[in-house]
Amino acid sequence: MADISTAPKRRTRIITAGVVYTLVVLIVGLAAGTRPNNLLIWVFSCLLAAMIASGVVSGWMMMPVRALRIEPRRGRVGEPLLIRYEIRNASRVIPAYDLHVVERVNPKLLELAGEAWVMHVGPGDRVHAEGVFRPLRRGPVRLATFEVSSTFPFDLLRKVLVFDQGAEVLIHPKVHAIRPAILSRVTAGGIGGQRLSSEAGGSDDFFGVREYRPGDSVRQIAWKRLAGTGRLATIERSRSVPPRVRLLLDLRAPTSALKVADGEVARELEEEAIVLVASFLALADRLGYEYSLSVAGVATPPVSLRRGHFHREKLMSVLAAIDLDAARTTGNGLSASDERATIVVVHPDRTDTGIAPATSWHFTARQLDSLLEPASGRETIA
Repeated sequence: MADISTAPKRRTRIITAGVVYTLVVLIVGLAAGTRPNNLLIWVFSCLLAAMIASGVVSGWMMMPVRALRIEPRRGRVGEPLLIRYEIRNASRVIPAYDLHVVERVNPKLLELAGEAWVMHVGPGDRVHAEGVFRPLRRGPVRLATFEVSSTFPFDLLRKVLVFDQGAEVLIHPKVHAIRPAILSRVTAGGIGGQRLSSEAGGSDDFFGVREYRPGDSVRQIAWKRLAGTGRLATIERSRSVPPRVRLLLDLRAPTSALKVADGEVARELEEEAIVLVASFLALADRLGYEYSLSVAGVATPPVSLRRGHFHREKLMSVLAAIDLDAARTTGNGLSASDERATIVVVHPDRTDTGIAPATSWHFTARQLDSLLEPASGRETIA
């Protein structure tokens, strides 16, 4: 992270109000020069003094100002992205007023929703400002420079400090609300459905009997064993394991090889497939399933079946980092293992059942709208 004490580049820009004001000063000065008049000379002097004062005051005020961007690690398409800035006034005497922070970023990737602005920074103070952006595309977004500027006191000149602080924010794909019954139906009765664990724990079916340990519940004591042997024993019960789902995203075919109908864009179908996989992952996490992700056609690291917030964010980052312009690879992306999980395959254009075992379930990007909850439509969920 850059140092907040790093000296920025300085710029001075004339804004529209300054141009109009300069024209007025020139006109009054021309009149005062051609037909000298005490009133005109006084007016011209005051106007010229205000212009000079505007440049001097804003210049002195901005000289000790330093700023640091505190960028977020990740964002999501369709959700607000907050970028924070720490602004410090190193001066011991001069305060700073009306500071605007502008991020120089590609508007096709991040759309500005709320500008970061600070009304006052006292001598020696540190304040924070927040800029609000709307991510428009999945993938990494490169942040390079940002500007801190002010038009104080007369809004005639804009004094600008340019801070060069490179950073990158990973934008996760959009997530839609899919009907919970979809995953419930997919996992019901299959190899990834709910079942009993081979380990003790929980309070479901009978698992076995072991020697009593201090702290065991009295309700779990095997009284019949005590009557027969005279030694305390505890009943152990098996615990249920949640359903397990592995999402498989089929990206083996290059974008140019996809079968699209009139009015469809192949790249948009691939992005929709990624959104559908992300929505399935979010639903599995919400339902408490164990889940994971494999990608066919793009090299991605293998990930085991787990659950939890950090596991979900890790898989979302894998989806966010997929480069659809990269060369595609062969294979289905499934590791050769004996994991018991229902496999759900998502294809961009058409179903290819040969990519996964016969018990797998297949969906295409064109089915996204039909899988959503009726009340949500295409609304984004967290």
